[in-house]
Amino acid sequence: MTGNQVSLWIAGLGVWPLIVVLIPNLLFRRYGRGGGPKRMASLYQAIATFAITTAAAFIAERRLTDIYLYIAVAAVAVILVIFRSRVFPYRRTCPGCGTRLDIQAIYFIDSHLCPACRDEAPG
Repeated sequence: MTGNQVSLWIAGLGVWPLIVVLIPNLLFRRYGRGGGPKRMASLYQAIATFAITTAAAFIAERRLTDIYLYIAVAAVAVILVIFRSRVFPYRRTCPGCGTRLDIQAIYFIDSHLCPACRDEAPG
């Protein structure tokens, strides 16, 4: 045992984690300009996923230990925390009235408003 079981498992998944992260990005197209920042956030999340899977593949290929993978994941996590407003722009409640938002409003609508507040909002 070389101590790289996690790296081998992640590398064995191939591009599937990246595809799963990019599926919502395709759904943003129907919202046009109303979903721009959240669409970019899904691309940033895909870049982070790609970085982790690439690190895992490199570590598995070189037969290094999983400690290097944990360091890579920590580095990606620090970058995500630094840019968290761009990477995770999702809100669960409406800033106008405080009601809980549905999945569509959380993931696709940039205004973070519930349907009632969206109808009342100017322009």
